[in-house]
Amino acid sequence: MLAVTRSNLVEIVKRALERMTFTFVETGEVRLADAIARACAHATIELRGPRSYLCSVSASVGMVQEVASGMLGCDADEVDPAKHGEAVVAELANVFGGELVIQMSTERDGLRIGLPQSAQVEQAAELGARAERDGVGAVFVLEIGELAVSLSRA
Repeated sequence: MLAVTRSNLVEIVKRALERMTFTFVETGEVRLADAIARACAHATIELRGPRSYLCSVSASVGMVQEVASGMLGCDADEVDPAKHGEAVVAELANVFGGELVIQMSTERDGLRIGLPQSAQVEQAAELGARAERDGVGAVFVLEIGELAVSLSRA
């Protein structure tokens, strides 16, 4: 099993967002807990294997609109975060989880990815706190919003 560091996670998320949504983000000096509290949608995905992990994704209204517009090829103001927020973060969790499986798996110790699950803010906050304590996490920022991504042991 290969370890993922904060810098690996940052690169995985940045590459995935650039590739799938043409969104270019920077990491921010924002605490995970603060970004999660401001988010409008949250999702988790389990990575199962000899060691299991949970990847959590939380996005603000602006980030949901920006990512969805990049994925769908529409204007950001055409995206209703209340209606589409959960689907957007679930898809991001799926993509980031898949990238993490590729990064972390070896021939001997493979990981399997679960299905993305919608999460409540309390669950996302707990996973963010765990990631700050014993895992990895980062907040990605655009002028219009934030995306919090964390990885912690399940």
